Amino acid sequence: MHGAVHSHTVIGAGPAGLVAAMTLARQQRSVRVYEKAESVGHRFAGDFQGLENWSSSVDALERLDRMGIEPSFAHKPFHEVTFYDRALRPAHARSQRPLFYLVRRGSEAGSLDRALLDQARGAGAEVLLGRRAEHALRGDIVATGPRYADGIATGYVFPTSLEDQAHCIVSEELAPAGYAYLLVWDGKATLATCSFRKTSDWKEARRRTVETFTRLIPNLEMGEARPFTGYGSVFGKTGFDDEAGRLFVGEAAGLQDPEWGFGMWYAMESGSLAARSLIDDFDYAHEAERSFRRRREVALFNRLMFERLPDAFVPYLLHRHASSPDLMRELSRHWAPNIVKSTIAAASLSRFSRRRLDHPDRACHTATCDCVWCTHGTTDDVSHGGCSGGVSTTEHSARTNA
Repeated sequence: MHGAVHSHTVIGAGPAGLVAAMTLARQQRSVRVYEKAESVGHRFAGDFQGLENWSSSVDALERLDRMGIEPSFAHKPFHEVTFYDRALRPAHARSQRPLFYLVRRGSEAGSLDRALLDQARGAGAEVLLGRRAEHALRGDIVATGPRYADGIATGYVFPTSLEDQAHCIVSEELAPAGYAYLLVWDGKATLATCSFRKTSDWKEARRRTVETFTRLIPNLEMGEARPFTGYGSVFGKTGFDDEAGRLFVGEAAGLQDPEWGFGMWYAMESGSLAARSLIDDFDYAHEAERSFRRRREVALFNRLMFERLPDAFVPYLLHRHASSPDLMRELSRHWAPNIVKSTIAAASLSRFSRRRLDHPDRACHTATCDCVWCTHGTTDDVSHGGCSGGVSTTEHSARTNA
């Protein structure tokens, strides 16, 4: 489409775009990926993220295998997390089945992003780093990331002598409508706060989070700490295609977990689905709506309940569920869709309006700046969908759904 020999074009080399590319290439399709950044994972700093393992009865590694994704990236199953309420009272969550698999994001060897790049190229996809797509045309897969920020994760990555461990604090003071976390694995740590409200106060939230964890965790030292920031459009509507016939995947389609901000499954699964729609000639938008809508509605319902709970009730629920002897069953039931959750979520979507962070003056882009945009990748067209892939178009007018 962008040249006679390339039958498919993917714009953006994040997880969604790379999974789409490898899926097409393995079916002997000619595919070219445009990524305007010089490397994959450029919006990340080697920080840890959890690939959750509770929303499906199928283990995360099996889910990846079903999409043709090899676990060639560094990963570690975590069976235990210590949760804390706002008074810092601990609740130890344990499960025989992994609660999540820890992965690293970024451009370095061993990261999820680098592994997906290698697998896409190994399958035969041509991935052009540092190249913008001139246009997004009919049938192109657009994987350009979020178009605005209404959820912020900000913190530090640093070396540590601590043993592997995971901690999570649910506190309005540290993370408005969200959570703060510390993840330690193999001599490296990620400490961060994830906020879904008052996102413009992210610096103060980060300062409080550092202060709290250094008091809470013995021998936690943050020498050589590097700041990072992640952002996402969490509460917007989804849109899987547009009148021009372009297919939107991952965060470009508005796919992000409204409850806790998880997005990796949405990204990879939507990328795979879009590619298969081109291979098998079915309606991607229809199937994406069927596959993802109820999942997002459950998350929206859970988010609504969480934000409406009295502050005094949150610690009770946290300790009750975290200490459950059948934690995975509790989590599966929490995430299970039903008609009541879907109806309430659909009626309440408009209430989840958040202040969207705008891109600041370009003068902030200096070597010492640690603002949201400088530590999570700058863009020329952040308000027009021009993130990872750099689509030279105006903001897509996708057909949107709740």
